[in-house]
Parts: sequence; structure tokens; C-alpha cells
Amino acid sequence: MQPAPAAVEVRTDETTRLYEAVIDDQVVGTLAYETAGGRATLTHSYVDPNQRHRGIASALARYALEDLAQSPAKVGVYCSFVADYVQDHPEWHDTVDISRSAFIATRTARDTAIGH
Repeated sequence: MQPAPAAVEVRTDETTRLYEAVIDDQVVGTLAYETAGGRATLTHSYVDPNQRHRGIASALARYALEDLAQSPAKVGVYCSFVADYVQDHPEWHDTVDISRSAFIATRTARDTAIGH
């Protein structure tokens, strides 16, 4: 029997403009955001390869969307993982503007979008 995975804590680091997923005091994933003109945009997510497939990216997406949903402006989404997360969670459809044409195919973007 495998031990239960440690709880994921998500926090905001406004200095680096990152949402950080933390397990046992170690940052294991991030979701970057930008703000301009009263609008926030989620730009890129990353989860440590050794920590993937544990729901960390989903925890980051959920936390960020809950945090940013309080703004009157829609949240811009350029992160392919968050776009896929929103597609699977229709409660967020009215909260975001997804710009799939702005996605950049990088190794980390493809890795992050698969199975989290």
C-alpha cells in the first residue's frame, strides 16, 4: 500500500506573479499570471515532473480562477492546461476569455497539459 499523497497548499507570490503549489514546504508547481489595465491573464503553468499526475496543476488552476473571479473583468487564459481545465469545468466558462491562438508549443506546455 502506498502512503497517501501529501496535501497541496496553493499560495500567491505577488512579487514573482506566481501561484505556487507547495507540498511539505517545497514548491512543486507554479502558474504564472500578468496584470494590465485591471485584467489578469494566466500565462503558463509548470509542475515538477516527479510530482505530475497528482492533481497539482488542477489545484493551481482552481485556486487562481477562484482568486481572480472576484474581479469584474474576465480572466485571460493563454495557458493550455488552464484552458483545458476550464473546458472540463463549465462553471468557469463565463469567467474567462481563452485565447488558444496565443498558445506557444513548448516542451513544458505539452507536458503540463497531459494528464493533470
